[in-house]
Amino acid sequence: MAEKAEQNEHASGAKPKSKWLSLIGLVVAISAVIMDGTIMNVALPSIMQVFNLNASNGEWIVSIYSLIFCALLVTSGRIADAVGRKKMLIWGLVVFALGSVLGALAGKFGGYAMLMGARVIQGVGGAMILPTIFSTRNAIYPGGMRIVAVALVGSRRSARFGVGPWLGGLLVTYANWQWVFWIEIPLAAVSAVFVVFTIPDTYGEKFRGLDVLGLILSVVGFGGIVYGLIEGKSMGWWRPSKGSSSWAGLSPVPWTLFIGAVALVLFLLWQARRVGKGKSYIMDLRVFRIHTFSLSVAVQIVFRTGLIGILFILPQFLQNVLGMSALQAGEITCCTGFASLISGLLAAPLVKLTSTKTVIVWGMAIQALSLVGLFFLFRISPSPGAWALRGWLIAYGFGLGLTSAQLSAILMSGVPNKWGGQASSIQSTAVQLASSLGVGIIASVFTAFLWAEIPAAVNSTSLSAQEREGVTTSVISTQGASIPEIEKGLSKRPDGAAVDAHIKRGFENGIADTTLVSAGVLAASFVMCLWFPGKKKLKEEREEVREEDREESKEGVTERA
Repeated sequence: MAEKAEQNEHASGAKPKSKWLSLIGLVVAISAVIMDGTIMNVALPSIMQVFNLNASNGEWIVSIYSLIFCALLVTSGRIADAVGRKKMLIWGLVVFALGSVLGALAGKFGGYAMLMGARVIQGVGGAMILPTIFSTRNAIYPGGMRIVAVALVGSRRSARFGVGPWLGGLLVTYANWQWVFWIEIPLAAVSAVFVVFTIPDTYGEKFRGLDVLGLILSVVGFGGIVYGLIEGKSMGWWRPSKGSSSWAGLSPVPWTLFIGAVALVLFLLWQARRVGKGKSYIMDLRVFRIHTFSLSVAVQIVFRTGLIGILFILPQFLQNVLGMSALQAGEITCCTGFASLISGLLAAPLVKLTSTKTVIVWGMAIQALSLVGLFFLFRISPSPGAWALRGWLIAYGFGLGLTSAQLSAILMSGVPNKWGGQASSIQSTAVQLASSLGVGIIASVFTAFLWAEIPAAVNSTSLSAQEREGVTTSVISTQGASIPEIEKGLSKRPDGAAVDAHIKRGFENGIADTTLVSAGVLAASFVMCLWFPGKKKLKEEREEVREEDREESKEGVTERA
């Protein structure tokens, strides 16, 4: 009874021992997890060279983390609610650090197999950490302090898009690829110290035992969907691409997506049944009855799908067309991250002056208009200058910081503490699915535009028919990665510079058109944000939630049989 009373005391309204030190712990913890993907992308070429990997094996070093991470998010968030978020966060940091150590040592001891195992372990740790950070933040920071906490954690999360590639380029250039793993270990250790000594344990709705079938269905469902989205561009979305296997005449991708979708439907039906019978569950679908939550999840999916577009194609343009190194390209994209960090911090006072909805809407508008500006820059100016790119990317990052920081806040505003973990994990899962979806969609759109632009550009040159076909296929199949090599071959021709200019111009036009598509997707999310509640209604909603949390704290969090 004493243990239960203690848990109920922490269920809602728990106070951190030091609100600023606790916040540092959460910010450092999220830094370790969210920087992983962007840093790894930059280090991947070096890793592939060391382990002598082909493109498919190399891509899976990045993809396996996303697959495991997304597959376990919903389950880990629910478990954190039940067993205690502080415990889950500490163990998540330990698991993530263990994966980082194994990854750093893989080059000397275990080879590619050990590296992949390390990435799997990191994915498990990341899934334990991320949703727990958001639910803990919501549970321990009330009122005005929550706005500051949301701004700091949210801006740090959005800043990864610019800072990650730059940091990865710095580490690979001046150290070696192992440092993309080593750097995460002190981050996890420092965060663990802050968590242990400054953050109280908080709980959500409890259960007795684990819904094993629900766990299996969620892992198969989310894992299948993410796997299909990751592999679609290489295996083929419907028919198998050259060199890929086939299942009953089709690519494995549609089958995997189908299996994932069926598993998710069964998962949702199973969860509704267990909640109705008062049994333990992983996801309570009643959380989707909260208007701000369900709308925010939908906005996150659309917003992140558009967001990933420019971040996916810009590094290819900087390195393959403008001839920049990975470090130089990272420095350009870093403008987005720093602008996002600054605007994320400004979001808190702006919310107090206006409203959360206003800040989100303006952030969306600035991002969409910035992409339109980049579209005209690419279309009008062949090989635009670095400072022109920086200007639009700074504007884009400023809008990103405003939007990203506050989308999380408004998503959780109407969610009671008892559902905090699963709500946070649903948000993180939606973001991860949207990122995978965005890469798949934007990669396909980009390829389609290249097929429209590159042949037209190459056909206007003096290359022979066979040479035109070879150049076109090479540039499109590698999405520009072969341009530097083609440029070397053309240097021996008297008209090589002119031919090279035509190829790069066609590639640039393809990027411009893809950027405009991303702007259109962000414009759609802008329209969706207009349905968010205003300041007064949102305040009333938050007060209702706080009252519900106080009642839960007095009566004891409901236990599930």
